[in-house]
Amino acid sequence: MRITVMGAAGVQAQGVIRDLCSSPEVTEVVLADLEKLKDILAFRQKEWGEGKAKVQFTDATNPESLRAAVRGSKVTANCIGHDFNLRVMDACIAEGSHYLDMGGLFHVARKQMLRDAEWKAKGLTCILGMGSAPGIVSVMAGYCAARLDTIEYIYLRDGIANYAKSDFPITIPYAAQTLLQEFTDPAYVFENGDWKEVQPFTLGEVIDFPQPVGTMTVYPTIHSEVATVPVAFKSKGIKHMNFKLGLPADFEQKMRFLSGIGFGSTKPLKVKGADISPRDYFVALTETFPKPTGKPADYKCLRVDAKGVKNGEEVEIRTEMMCSPYEPWNMKTGPFTVGGPVGITARMLGAGIITERGCVGPEIGVPPEKFFEYCARRGLHTKVRITRPIA
Repeated sequence: MRITVMGAAGVQAQGVIRDLCSSPEVTEVVLADLEKLKDILAFRQKEWGEGKAKVQFTDATNPESLRAAVRGSKVTANCIGHDFNLRVMDACIAEGSHYLDMGGLFHVARKQMLRDAEWKAKGLTCILGMGSAPGIVSVMAGYCAARLDTIEYIYLRDGIANYAKSDFPITIPYAAQTLLQEFTDPAYVFENGDWKEVQPFTLGEVIDFPQPVGTMTVYPTIHSEVATVPVAFKSKGIKHMNFKLGLPADFEQKMRFLSGIGFGSTKPLKVKGADISPRDYFVALTETFPKPTGKPADYKCLRVDAKGVKNGEEVEIRTEMMCSPYEPWNMKTGPFTVGGPVGITARMLGAGIITERGCVGPEIGVPPEKFFEYCARRGLHTKVRITRPIA
């Protein structure tokens, strides 16, 4: 099968490329990104491509350029920022390619969901939000929901710890644009059957994650799971659903400071005759930061708690996954657990294992047991605990 990786020079695309190129069922991988990133693309083609990778210079602002990159691919994995999700979807539906992305930060995901009927009519699948969160936690939510007749709540938690040493004041773990939005934009929670807007760093909750993540405070941040999961399980009467994220304390404080003094603002400032927003400046500045060296030492715990009724009995379900750096690829937990599941899901789409059509979240689009089986082959093991009355 031929698969296009859109945004193939990005950090999170690393795990996608490594997964696809090392999988025997994949025959060709198109590495699509801007020409100015040709050195990164050439390196990844040579070092990771295993003879399958082909570089194609692509401009995501140009519809024909996008279509050319997608043309002939059974699946397109979109690793560009969520602002381009709808454009890449346009190219995919025009060329007859299945699609998946890394999330739409709630608002874009909602727009994507409106195109469900169009994609169903074409017999194509659009998976909204794959990675660790959204992604793995979404599939966990689907696993839990399938074991309940009615649902009271589904709560998603993501705890991240990083013990790597760095001489630089701050290390950006994933897209700076996304980080700033998570720290500055209002988040959403689903309470009593409806969505509610909340401010960042409210509704804090202390979670005792297993070591080496440990105890940390998690908060709601703007995420696409909160847009898709309540819709997916509306028929089961879901009442409450939210996503909360915990980050390393030192990093959280630095990001709070930066967003607090205005670096999250999108309002342009005039600087020496040029108009630039603080957010755009910060995103550009992070591109100049030195890349971390040394052995990866970041860890992540993904947890989903669900409660509901099965056969007249109250049931509680917890699924959990501990994530570590992936030694075979010498890859940090971040890009491994975001990119790896994207590669896995793209392969499942290409192989016909995913049969759901239309624009759906992973919680109903991705078969949980098969997905967890694929993840386990990469060292990502899912645990489940089910609590029910015995008398």
